[in-house]
Amino acid sequence: GELLGRFVELSGGAATAALTSVAQLIAEAQRRNELAAWIGNRGYTFYPPDFAAAGIDLAALPVVHVSDAIKAARAADALIRSGGFAIVVMDLGYKAELPMPVQTRLVGLAKKHRTALVCITRRDDDAAPLGSLASIRGETEKHRAGFDRFECALRIVKDKRHSPGWVHTEKCRGAD
Repeated sequence: GELLGRFVELSGGAATAALTSVAQLIAEAQRRNELAAWIGNRGYTFYPPDFAAAGIDLAALPVVHVSDAIKAARAADALIRSGGFAIVVMDLGYKAELPMPVQTRLVGLAKKHRTALVCITRRDDDAAPLGSLASIRGETEKHRAGFDRFECALRIVKDKRHSPGWVHTEKCRGAD
């Protein structure tokens, strides 16, 4: 509920835990009987068995495959305008960019329709974020904590409503 109407960017490098963090958000929305949608590139989408194991009803998760960030933004625009989604995820991939006018339109739509717009980006440490319009920006990482266990951390580096700097850490099970 805290994310409704906000533009969120979650990023990390190669060893990111962004998908794990977003899976938790989608599962939480579905538990509240709210709809979520996923927009991403077919080449680097989530692994469905992992999402199912996280408690996500895959049959209730629309997935839109696009070839670039602008097409992802167009799909997000249409989904948010429908007013039917609590969360729309755009998996933008590595070093993706969204022009500021596109971000401005999406932020306005997210506020108007009380939709959490979550963008997943993969960036090197020195790469710039998507832009200044993100209401919340988090960096994710994961570290091996055992044979099939990982510690997934989400560190908030920007939050326009609350003070940044808080960290959420969770132990997660690895793949079989």
